[in-house]
This record gives sequence, C-alpha cells and structure tokens, in this order.
Amino acid sequence: MSHSDTSAAPATGRRPIPADWIAVAVLLAFIPVVHDLKTMLTASYWLDEAWVALSVRLPLSDLLVATSSTPIGWSLLLRLVPDTDYLRVVPLAFHGLSVGAAYALGRLLHWPTRRLGMVAGMVCGAAVLLLPAQQIRHDLKQYTADAAVTVCLLALGAWTEQTWSRRRLGVITGAVAAGMLFSHVTAIAAPCVFGGLLLVTAIRRQWARLAEVAVAGLTAAAIIAIVYFGISARGRNEAMQQFWAGSFPSLTELPDYLGRQIDALTPVLGAPALVVGGLLVAGVLTLVGQARPASATAVILLPVAVTSLGVARSYPLLELRTSHFLLVTTAAVAGIGVTGLASGVAALVRRGLPRAWPTAMTATICAVLLGTFAMNNGRWYRFDGNESGLYYTAIAVTDIRAATEYVATHRSRNDVVVMNNAAWYGFAFYSQHDDVKLVAPYGNTVGWWVDMPTRSDVVVIRNRDTPGIRTGLDRALTLAGRRGGARIWLIRSHVVGEDVEAWRSALTGYRVEQVTDGLEPVALISEG
Repeated sequence: MSHSDTSAAPATGRRPIPADWIAVAVLLAFIPVVHDLKTMLTASYWLDEAWVALSVRLPLSDLLVATSSTPIGWSLLLRLVPDTDYLRVVPLAFHGLSVGAAYALGRLLHWPTRRLGMVAGMVCGAAVLLLPAQQIRHDLKQYTADAAVTVCLLALGAWTEQTWSRRRLGVITGAVAAGMLFSHVTAIAAPCVFGGLLLVTAIRRQWARLAEVAVAGLTAAAIIAIVYFGISARGRNEAMQQFWAGSFPSLTELPDYLGRQIDALTPVLGAPALVVGGLLVAGVLTLVGQARPASATAVILLPVAVTSLGVARSYPLLELRTSHFLLVTTAAVAGIGVTGLASGVAALVRRGLPRAWPTAMTATICAVLLGTFAMNNGRWYRFDGNESGLYYTAIAVTDIRAATEYVATHRSRNDVVVMNNAAWYGFAFYSQHDDVKLVAPYGNTVGWWVDMPTRSDVVVIRNRDTPGIRTGLDRALTLAGRRGGARIWLIRSHVVGEDVEAWRSALTGYRVEQVTDGLEPVALISEG
C-alpha cells in the first residue's frame, strides 16, 4: 500500500497560495483594531503575572524551579524579549497564531472550490479573533498558547486527512513535542487528535494506516510523558491542588457543576449557550460532510477528555483561564458550522436561482452573521480591562509598578517599606536595581519565593488576617525605631474580598497618610 494517498484531496489545489497568506495577513491586521494593545503591553504586571515576570530576573540555572506551573518553553521565550516591560508580546504572538491556525483549520476541509475554502478559513479566523474571551486573556500566562496549540493540532489533523502520509503523521508528532514546551494542554489535545485518526482508520479497516497512527501516537505519548514527568510535574504541589479544588467536581456533582460553569462562560462566548451548541453540532457535521471525520472525532473527544480529567482531579474543569483553549476551539468549530450552514442555504437558493453564485452567497451570509455577532459584542472590543457593567480584570485595578517606583524615588536610606504578601513578587520584579535570590521550596502555589539580600528595610506581611497584619505592622514600627525613627512606607496590592476588611481593622490605631493617588495608593504609617 502506498504511503501517500490523495484520494481525499479536493480537486482545487492543496498547497497554500498567495491569496491564503494575504487572507491570514488581513486577519492579523485586525488584531490591533479589536484589541487595546497599548494597555495590554504597558500595564503593570499583577499578582499572578508578577511571579512569571520575576522568573526572568533569576539566573538560568534556577529555571527548572522558577518556571513552576508555567511551561518551560514559555519561560524561555520571555527571556528573549529585550524589554521586560513588554513581556506580554508573547501571549499576543500566540493569540495571533491561534487566529492563523483557525484559518488553516477552516481552509483544509474538503470544500468543492478553493474560494469556498478561503471563505471558511476567513470565517474561522474571524470567529477566533472576535471571541470576547480573547479580550480577557491579555495576562502573562500560557493560556493563549494553550489555544494556539490546540487549534494547530486540529488543523494538522485535518491536513493529514487531506493527503495521508507518514510524513504528515511525523509533523503532528513533532508539533506535539514543540507544543509540550509551551502548553500543558498539548497532553490533552494530542490524544484527542490521534484518537480521532485511530478510530476512523479502525472503522474503515485501514490496518496499515492504523499501525502508522499507532506508532506516531505512541511516540507522541512518550514525548508527552518525558516532558511532563521530567519538567512540568515539578509545578504540581499541595497548595496548587487546594487552590483548584473547587474546579474538581465529583461524578454526583458533575451535572449541576457543568450547568453553572456553562452559564458563567456564556458571556465570554458572545452568544447564548443554545446558539453556540447548535453551531458546534453544525461544525462537527460539516467536518464529517467535508471528509474530515477524524477531525470531527477529535473535537468530540476534547470535552470528554477535559471532563474526565476534571472528575479525576487532574485538570480544572471549565474554568475561565485554564479552559481558554476550549473557548477558542469552540469559536473555530462554530465558524466551520456557520460556513457549513451558509453553504447549505446557498445550495438551496441555487436550485431556484441557477445563476446565483454559491460562494458569493455563502460569503455574504457569513459576513452578515459575523457582523451581527461583532455588533452584539461591540463593548468587548478594545477592552482595557475594566468596562463598567461588563467585566474587569486584575490588570486594570492593580498597579504595583507605580507604587514601587514612587517609593524608590522618594524614600531615604533609613526608611522602612512594609507590604502585603501579594505585593512582594511585583515589588521584587520592579526593583530592577536590587538583586533577588531564589528561595525554594516554598509553601505556596508557585512553590518558590525570593529574598532581596540588599533590602533589609523591607517587611513583608505574609498573613492575611487582622492579627497577622498587625503583627507585621508592629515589626515595621520596631525596625523603623532601630533605624532612627525612619518613615514607614506602606505598599499594598491585590487587596480584595475579606482582605479589605482585615486591613481596615488592622490599620485602626495607626496614623495613615495617603501620599499617592491611583489604583493602589502608597501611604505613610506611624503610631497613632
């Protein structure tokens, strides 16, 4: 049997043409139109980003520990960015990759004409670009890489179905190896893609192909195991498991849990759950109808896999951040569904109007539907992180950089700086002229801490309850007394929920003078 079979290929060219690259370029050109890149790239790093940014300041020899729950390839990419104030260019790049991959996924189906394939690609890419969930993933985490890798693997699966060959299976395996460096979700998406190929070839009794898929799949599984257990598993710890405990439902809790989470995620999908569900079904049916049954199977296996992992307490289920890849995949598959439905409508119209152009009609229907979607979600676009009545992100309500820089400029050598636990990673990162030293292991979700050997003036309050905060403030007063009655600067970041009342109570009895305005004001404190 030949190792290459073009029987499944469309009659109209299989390789990208200049028009494909132009189409992708047009989609990418709309990223700065849809996103507020200035805010994204220049805002201060908040708590969950600050430790990721801080890892860049640590020696390369500390990388295996400092990368923590972040994929090691992501941490390495951050080190390649010349200006550490612009590290979010990395998640932005993966966002662009997800848009391009979505175009490829739509384009690689067995459409009757190349032009219709390009329409499908544009619709898929636009659906991913316009997805409201993309607007809140401007943070310095690997979630955009999760989405990009997942859609890339699905596109490669469709590409392999287009023209079967061992080389294409090898490319998928190579993509898995690369993907594992940037996204732990590769370990979820890859088995789904190979599972789809295995199932379809087994049903078709294509035994030689089945063996080839099995070999490629086992190779990919070995790569996943080596990377995960050799590197990634270091980031798992008891504190992390406890943090995600609410995202691990039991089997009996699963139905109610899924209902709640779907309701919570619906706003960032930009359409009612029933509409999204209908488009997903249409997308899967279109994949099957356009000669990509293995890709359709992979799409079906994804929610099965994540649900199983959630119940097994291995991966948070339908959590906004960690399930971002599912939201983006949903948009891409829904885009295929929109194109499939529009193409079906165009075919019906052509029966009564033989001179009608089906591709132009399909493109027009898709444009109307996408335009309606965009208008209904207009408030999301160019989202700066805090839109009243819509949503807010931590990026828009924290600013540890301004506080750190103000104190650095105005403090004297004998002054004391006291801060809450949540401010420490950001303070250490933005204190660019002070050395930092890794402390590991450490009993938090990150698994490590840093010391600043030259900053004996700093007191970090690690407790979040009122008595613990008062103890920390008293330590700062004692230290200030030993340093000749120096001033005490108070920096706080990410004070939310019960922390607000704890700090209000703890500061009762102290004299507090606010010295800056802004999101997270700096204060001077002294005995009342």
